[in-house]
Amino acid sequence: MSQLKLRALTPAFGAEVEGFEPSSPLDEEVLAQLRAAFDERSVLVFRNLDIEEDMQRSIVYGLIGEEVPVELAAAEKRPRVVSNKMEHGAAPYGRLLFHCDNMWARRFERILSLYGVQVEPPSAPTTFVSMGETWDRLPEEFRARLEGLEARHGFEHKYPNRGGDQDVIDAYYDTSRSTVRPVIVRHPRTGRMLLYVSQQATIEILGLSSEENEALLAELFSYLYEPSTILAHEWRTGDLVVWDNITTQHGRGTVTLDGPERTLRKVGGPFNLDPDEVNIPVFQKAAGK
Repeated sequence: MSQLKLRALTPAFGAEVEGFEPSSPLDEEVLAQLRAAFDERSVLVFRNLDIEEDMQRSIVYGLIGEEVPVELAAAEKRPRVVSNKMEHGAAPYGRLLFHCDNMWARRFERILSLYGVQVEPPSAPTTFVSMGETWDRLPEEFRARLEGLEARHGFEHKYPNRGGDQDVIDAYYDTSRSTVRPVIVRHPRTGRMLLYVSQQATIEILGLSSEENEALLAELFSYLYEPSTILAHEWRTGDLVVWDNITTQHGRGTVTLDGPERTLRKVGGPFNLDPDEVNIPVFQKAAGK
């Protein structure tokens, strides 16, 4: 059995796992340790792994205590690679604002991972913030202001991308999608309270005027994206990063097409989109920028 060691990456969330040795099937005692660490720290980093997609998926499903389905959903079978060099690579250039994947969907996308297939330095980091950690440090009087409020998340052919600049990449869709959730969300597995709004995907807080909406979102974002609380992962080939996509938001620094290769394999689990929600984005920089 692997002798695991955990090294905290920030005081509140994130941990690097040392001593993990992938095996098929994964050792149950090791998985139990990893599940506890995942629920507590939300982001786990593994270095120097040589794994294929099947093993990556086994780790992802194992961390939330589920078996990999014998038959994967059709959308999950589609190769998902984030790359500035591979043909049809997702988000091939530009910067990504903080978000949870598929924040607009009817069901949460629970867990995500990226594996460094080929990374040449210097590489744009993937950055993380914890919505649980943010909730924990909100002043009590501010928490009271948020009780009962709901927010709409999604895109009207493209994401709102608040706080963007000329480097931010936009994903354009043929359709518009959105869903409404409370601003204060309780995590369905851990029970943790979360401040659930994001730069990329939150369209509006319901019941507010446009001016009130923008002012409140700006105030919430000042807590969520406090620089001292951000975890930045500097990529190397063979890195595996797995995170709770309900608790944690992720973003990315600027990637260029003519820059060093940054090819990451993306695996989540389970694939929670309903068939009518599957959209294929076209990536472009914001119009006029």
